[in-house]
Amino acid sequence: MDESGHPRYRDNEGSRFYRTGRRSPEETWRVLGDELSRVLDDAGAAFWRKPLRMDAERVRWWHGAIFGRHFSHDGGRLRKERVFFGAVMPAGGMRQLEGSPPEVLRRDLEVLCGSFNRCVDAFHDVDGTSVLDRTRPAAALYAGILRVHPFADGNLRTGFVALSAVLWSLGLPNVDFTMDDEMRVHDDALASPLSSSDGSIEPFARVLAELIEGFPKLSRAHTVSEGRLVETTPEVNRKVAESAMLLSQGARRAIEMRGEAREGH
Repeated sequence: MDESGHPRYRDNEGSRFYRTGRRSPEETWRVLGDELSRVLDDAGAAFWRKPLRMDAERVRWWHGAIFGRHFSHDGGRLRKERVFFGAVMPAGGMRQLEGSPPEVLRRDLEVLCGSFNRCVDAFHDVDGTSVLDRTRPAAALYAGILRVHPFADGNLRTGFVALSAVLWSLGLPNVDFTMDDEMRVHDDALASPLSSSDGSIEPFARVLAELIEGFPKLSRAHTVSEGRLVETTPEVNRKVAESAMLLSQGARRAIEMRGEAREGH
């Protein structure tokens, strides 16, 4: 913990966003969490029960809003190089995956967004649509952004903003994957759609639906956190942002980091 009682987390040293300027890696982690929290604030205000049209520029803008102030050379810029990333398989072990080739990256992102828009357009009565039917396009968009991997770094954090914005736009709470089991289930459920564009998003859609189902119809943006429904506030979004930052390290490493932070208290 630092002097203010905050956990002293840091990104991995290979990250583009490990440290900025004269800030320490721990300070960099914290200011990027603040930026992510503000973007979540804006998304909740802009899209709660309002139509959300997705395109590559919106995804790019969200990435720039999170990272551009502190990393101007990377924030909001689609990558121009090949990229590989790891995904933990449910049976154990890590599988190395490749994002879309740079020359077709924007096209793949536009195809993904177009598919999402067509799916949501088919909802003639959002409130009359089941929770699972609403979480399916949210899950597909989130998994698709992670699979395309449009940026050199920061893809999960950007995808998480998209996931939250979609859930809010469809009248659902967003989800804080903060408990250890939730983080593990998150990674397991995404293994199939990350491994292949033909992989099923159904497991992750069902994870979202099971976390959300049973709560009453909402008149304001809310968040499901630790099994409870709480109204979304800047303080709640800061906690959610911290969870998403940890989740970007992978569930296994995120859980280790939390344990290390507690031991260092």
